Amino acid sequence: MEAALIEEIRQANNIIDVVGSYIPIKRSGSSFKAQCPFHDDTHPSMMISDKKQIFKCFVCGKGGNVFTFVQEYEHISFIEAVKKLAERVGIKVEEDKKTQIVRTKNQLLIAVYDEAKSYFVENLNKFGESVINYLEKRGISRQVIKNFDIGYALDSYGGLKGHLLNKHFGTDILKASGLFGNNENGYFDLFRERLIFPIHSSTGKVVAFGGRKLNDEQPGGKYINSPTTAIYTKGKELYGFFLTKFDISKKGFAIICEGYMDFLRLYSTGYTNCVASLGTALTDDQLKLLKQFTSKLYMAYDGDDAGLKAAIRGSIISISQNYRPYIIELPTGEDPDSYLLKNGVESFNELIDKALPFIDFYASSSKIKLDKKARIDE
Repeated sequence: MEAALIEEIRQANNIIDVVGSYIPIKRSGSSFKAQCPFHDDTHPSMMISDKKQIFKCFVCGKGGNVFTFVQEYEHISFIEAVKKLAERVGIKVEEDKKTQIVRTKNQLLIAVYDEAKSYFVENLNKFGESVINYLEKRGISRQVIKNFDIGYALDSYGGLKGHLLNKHFGTDILKASGLFGNNENGYFDLFRERLIFPIHSSTGKVVAFGGRKLNDEQPGGKYINSPTTAIYTKGKELYGFFLTKFDISKKGFAIICEGYMDFLRLYSTGYTNCVASLGTALTDDQLKLLKQFTSKLYMAYDGDDAGLKAAIRGSIISISQNYRPYIIELPTGEDPDSYLLKNGVESFNELIDKALPFIDFYASSSKIKLDKKARIDE
């Protein structure tokens, strides 16, 4: 790639706009500052200069231009960062054979998941009208369906496999993707006749899927999820975070729920500062994702014993990272999805207003057994 083209791309991407699209930034005199995303920063240690078009963290030492920031933040190569920023400003990059990128295994897996996402979305649009109607009856609009790339897996053992092979992905990378089961007849599609929820990384790449069965007669659990792969580990991503992180920053707090439908219900009713912890209590890694955007959390876990345990554990972990957790107390047997469907936004707002700081809730709640230490350690 010619140096003149690289320079044109750099000049077309103002570093303030680019860094601000990843993390919250604030003006500081003639420059801007932010909490550094490259170390465990508790105070704004990174300065971003509009005049010089560079960034510098005065604690960990990371610094450079707009290419460096994107390369370090997304863990991609320099050429990939250049291409990404070129696409951002509409500059076309022509590549000859010498400049074509030899994709690593992780990059190939990202490409497989992106293509699988497109396949599932296309299936939903072509064959999933009944599935769309089901979502719309639950108050999930077509726009929200589009925003989160929700799709549909056909009742087929080889539909996705054949599609990916036709796109010239090799069998080795398909095996490594976790999208296929294996029996005496060979590899077969893991997701069949299910509503598909793509799980995005914090930067918007699809790294996993969750699949919800559409009727009780289907075999398997209500949900199946992608296994651990080179690009995905459960407990390291937050569902919806790639779209809600800036609203979390603007509103000053995050609402934490458990699963896909709870998240979509919250998001669809105006709580665009929510995330889902994907069926688990919050982990250290998930909290690190949120740290750049807020220090205040509202736990909206299910109103049952398991949900209470998850809220307690997540709150304790978050306190160790200097968060201020609050407990939204849902009635027994309710989750955010069911509660909002039955009672509406106004009633849920009242629950938020009544939410107690975790310490106060733990000290006073009648839902917690007397043997509180044993409960936490269970």
